[in-house]
Amino acid sequence: MLAVSSLIGSAQASEPVLRQATPWQEAPPTPEASLYLPLISEPFRTYLPLVNGLSAIHTPHPANDATRQSLNAYLTWVASDPRLQGATYTVYLERDDATPDEAVATGLTTTALDPSTFEEDARYYWQVVATSSAGQQIDSPIWTFTTDFFPDTPETAAMVEVTAGTFLMGCDPNHNGGYLCSSEDTPLHEVYLDAYRIDKYEVTNQEYRACVAAGACNLPRKFGSETRASYFYNAQYDYYPVVYVSHWDAQDFCAWEGKRLPTEAEWEKSARGAIDTRPFPWGEEPFDCTWANHRCTSPSDTTRVDDFRNGQSPYGLMNISGNVWEWVQDYYYDYYYTITPYANPVLTVSMQDPNIPYFSVRGGCFRHAWWYLRTSHRKGGHWGDTIFEGSNDKPLFRSSIYGFRCAQSISDD
Repeated sequence: MLAVSSLIGSAQASEPVLRQATPWQEAPPTPEASLYLPLISEPFRTYLPLVNGLSAIHTPHPANDATRQSLNAYLTWVASDPRLQGATYTVYLERDDATPDEAVATGLTTTALDPSTFEEDARYYWQVVATSSAGQQIDSPIWTFTTDFFPDTPETAAMVEVTAGTFLMGCDPNHNGGYLCSSEDTPLHEVYLDAYRIDKYEVTNQEYRACVAAGACNLPRKFGSETRASYFYNAQYDYYPVVYVSHWDAQDFCAWEGKRLPTEAEWEKSARGAIDTRPFPWGEEPFDCTWANHRCTSPSDTTRVDDFRNGQSPYGLMNISGNVWEWVQDYYYDYYYTITPYANPVLTVSMQDPNIPYFSVRGGCFRHAWWYLRTSHRKGGHWGDTIFEGSNDKPLFRSSIYGFRCAQSISDD
């Protein structure tokens, strides 16, 4: 085991109070610096007058007044007051109502919530009300954020930032979209990642053509797509994902942009987020064609990189499930999750077949089985143009179902 590891790189609630609390406009002081006036209490109510200090419930995510948040953003908060040990939480959330009184969740025992998918380009207000084990109610300030919007021309250069921290990587049998976990994506395990950026969209034909014109990228193996004879050079498909590119082609493009391919772990955290083990980027809802491009056109083929917006990941990535499989940095190994290092894992050597280098692909595509769309599903790139042509382009495996997006280490700035 040590020798192998060395090959791997590093319920209901009363009406809340204090609904006019002033939201923070700047970074608040630390809890240790907070100054509380004496408490004013009533039965089952606690009012917290503050002087230059934090509320007992603070540090929301999304941050107050945050803009362009994912349609599937989750809500988190910090409850640092000792009286909130063992508390339960009610979350009030409404669109365009600065005094939200619609409870979207009650009886929460954790300081996180995955709400329903938000609407595009909308402002939401939310508040958390805690009920302590002694029956006291303590309210947070009211916070607000706006959701993402999508211009007619996709912002193909956009990247999203993923903060440093841990997440659970792999398949959770209790949250797996009704499908059994496999040996390739188990066990579920905790991984730490440094902060990084990752492309919001899959790399497009237009972007890849620019790299070819600069002499930094090879041409795709074919200029069509699954069902279209004219694709790569056709301006109608400028904002569709480039296909028929290999893992090495993807590496070349990312390097040309001063980036790199994401690792498997970075890809999975970007798709899943850090608060739960959701089977799909959008959450627990079963797959259908409102979420991702999987056999959703007739005949099945790629769609624009900004389509299927309801399927946006918690961090804001588009089409990270469906559309095209995405090359990642790691070599593929069936039992990788049994040997994955804790911090910043990436498999840098071929362990699957010494004669044919298999690299991992993630996210599923428009053509293959729906369960490939799960955030934990892993596969090694090996298909040809159809399921009957798996060996026609070894070891490059350039086909109509493979594309990619790039990432960037923030520590390299």
